[in-house]
Amino acid sequence: MTPTLAVESLRGVEVHVWYPWVGTLDEVMGRLAEQFTRDNPWGIRVHVRSAGSSMVLADWVESGQPDGETPHGVVAPPATLLTWHLRDGRMRPLNDWLNDGELGLSEARRAEIPLVFWQSDQVDGWQIGLPAQRSATVLVYNLTWAAELGFHAPPQTPEEWREQACAAAAANRRDADRTNDGTGGWLVNTDPLAALTWMRAFGLRHEWDASTERLRFNQPAALAAWTFLRDLVDSGCAWVGRDPSPYAYFAQRRALFYSGEVLDLAFQQQVMRRQESVDVWTVRPYPGQDKPLVMISGLSYGILRTTPQTELATWLFIRWLMEPAQQAALVRAGGGYPMGPSTAALLEDYRASLPVWNEALGLIPIAQIPPNTPAWRQAQWVLQDAFAQALQGTTPRESLPAILEELDATLAEVVQGF
Repeated sequence: MTPTLAVESLRGVEVHVWYPWVGTLDEVMGRLAEQFTRDNPWGIRVHVRSAGSSMVLADWVESGQPDGETPHGVVAPPATLLTWHLRDGRMRPLNDWLNDGELGLSEARRAEIPLVFWQSDQVDGWQIGLPAQRSATVLVYNLTWAAELGFHAPPQTPEEWREQACAAAAANRRDADRTNDGTGGWLVNTDPLAALTWMRAFGLRHEWDASTERLRFNQPAALAAWTFLRDLVDSGCAWVGRDPSPYAYFAQRRALFYSGEVLDLAFQQQVMRRQESVDVWTVRPYPGQDKPLVMISGLSYGILRTTPQTELATWLFIRWLMEPAQQAALVRAGGGYPMGPSTAALLEDYRASLPVWNEALGLIPIAQIPPNTPAWRQAQWVLQDAFAQALQGTTPRESLPAILEELDATLAEVVQGF
């Protein structure tokens, strides 16, 4: 399939693009849409709209928006795009346009975007989306506090992470501040990507069985990961905060490290300054069994099937958004990874203002992706519930294997149709 529609036929075509971004990212997308509408040589007019969240956006696409408007392009999680492609046939695959000599991305531009950023949107040889925003799971770690505790290098193994977590918890128990008793160590995070990264770190492999179309987390590696983390909780070396946000806890030395994302880094720096903390901090990968790892997350551009003219007009807008200048504007507004060196070169001031971001860039070569299946869209929340149950102090430790068994059984029912 190759493009045959003449771009001259696009004058006056209206393109509607929906995304979940709010705040500064919403404002930047509005300005970019205005710029493209004003300057593009084809006379395409772009209208953008924030749904406020990925869940609301999916509901609008699947159930209809109250005012009857429908989108032509979307910014959505890869698992959502894969669902709309495989289950509903809504998505327009992008292979032909990507590789088109006139309308596509140049070979050099495609090559500089890390392969792992592309893989989240690939299925059965089709490229269903393009990376719009990419982040990764990381362990945010306080170097200064660790050094005061006697640790002059970041942990490399699970046992070293345990040792430092317990030392931090013990320090908070011993100091004169009684309000921080019971804190320190790892701040528990049951986010599904954090759960999956810990499980992969302990050796979880091939959790998606394509032959049976089932997710299988009930593996010895998953039990080992859950047992390790539950031991941290039971020994007082990990704790659950009342505030779902980790930033203040970290700045106040209530946590030596927490499971965060690259998207968190600018927020963490702002809170460190607001709390007047002078601690030096960094990001570390999860301690893998064979090698360390991080897990890629983020949002992707996708094109919904409509008419040839509208699909092509939407593609031209998304292709323009993929250019380094526009990508750099989005990173400044919302954080995350640049899509290759050309974008990073436009962000030297951002790099200088957020040194830890530069450290996060070095983790891209060891990044993995979540299960590349529509089933992950729903399965992640089932995993989160099971993981949270496993880490609750009121859950008997001997029940962890049964929770894993129940997790797989529940997933077999939940993911049917995805």
